[in-house]
Amino acid sequence: MRRPLNLPSDREAQGRTLGEEELALLEEVIRSGKLNATGGVMVPRFEEEFARLQGLPHAVALSSGSAAVHTALAALDLEPGDEVVTSPVTDMGALAPILWQGALPVFCDLDPDTLEMTGPALKARITPRTRAVVVTHLFGHPCPMDEILEAAGSIPVVEDCAQAPLASWKGRLVGTFGKLAAYSFQQGKHITCGEGGIVLTSDPHLARRARLFANKGWPYGEPSPDHEFLAMNFRMTELQGAVLLGQIPKLEEVVRLRRERARLMDELLQGVTGVRPPLRPKEGEHSYWKYTLRVDPEVVPGGAGALGRILKENGLPAAPHYVGKPAFELRVFRERRTLGRSRWPWKGARPGPEPPPEDPKDFPGTYQGLKRALVLPWNERYTTRDVEDMAALVREAVERLEAAGKE
Repeated sequence: MRRPLNLPSDREAQGRTLGEEELALLEEVIRSGKLNATGGVMVPRFEEEFARLQGLPHAVALSSGSAAVHTALAALDLEPGDEVVTSPVTDMGALAPILWQGALPVFCDLDPDTLEMTGPALKARITPRTRAVVVTHLFGHPCPMDEILEAAGSIPVVEDCAQAPLASWKGRLVGTFGKLAAYSFQQGKHITCGEGGIVLTSDPHLARRARLFANKGWPYGEPSPDHEFLAMNFRMTELQGAVLLGQIPKLEEVVRLRRERARLMDELLQGVTGVRPPLRPKEGEHSYWKYTLRVDPEVVPGGAGALGRILKENGLPAAPHYVGKPAFELRVFRERRTLGRSRWPWKGARPGPEPPPEDPKDFPGTYQGLKRALVLPWNERYTTRDVEDMAALVREAVERLEAAGKE
């Protein structure tokens, strides 16, 4: 095998676009002494800029991506026992808010090639109790939003765009289809302030509820304020807002470079037996948070697991099977470990018997997709040489596994 790779990492400065712009804005905040967003200017400026970039009128900046999903769901004012259809392949930060709001997550089977929701799969999971749908644009690949909206009908759709800023579907940016959209600015996202999030919407009523929820239910600046409903403190700080205000002008170039490098990787992997690059959307644009190979275990001995081990040994961090298993197999869902021994909200949030756990037989696409997925890191700081070395390493690793399988 070739020498180990030494790739830029989004955990370090070499793999981030942080620089003098962010430092200057941070200094401005520190010198002002106003670190709280309720009296500052950075967070409102960032909200305005991000909303403008997405072409939506309302934005509420938040302390994390998890807080963004939670705030979006809270804005919908769900009742205990309501059902929310969602993806079984996503971060816990997009799932825990459903439970905290007293709603029941209903998991949807996924397309094995994209690990994303489709219209027909969503329609099969909707019941008279369904009150919301959370759609995850995984890895930066846009979901087929026209068929999802058709399947949802009048049920509000929340778009989880944490991994997909500036991805698009049929000429329209993701995040502009649903009632609300949630984004993340965690360390490894396209732009970052370490942690952070934002909710976007075109609905002024939902925007007000989202802002109230992020501020403990208190309507700052309105006459006769009062705590209007049970809510959290999810405010973004001025320090976070300053970093993001410096980051946002860089986002379009970050996505452009990621796409450019991905096209090169796609070309270099042509002809590698049993390995396919990420599926390109036929009617949209990928924004490549990660670069996900689809490895056929019937062709590549040992499949994604074996290939991933060799890549890691040679300096290419790879995550076989991504999250490893569907969310409904995680302990919090499998054993319904929430508030003490209550099993809330599955038990007690609505009349009638506790609903049964998800049946794995209902998720053939999800299991097939996870079995074949091998997630590679992706970064706008990769050079052409980096991508060439990565592709060569994948090719050589597959050849090594094939040779071992013939012995």
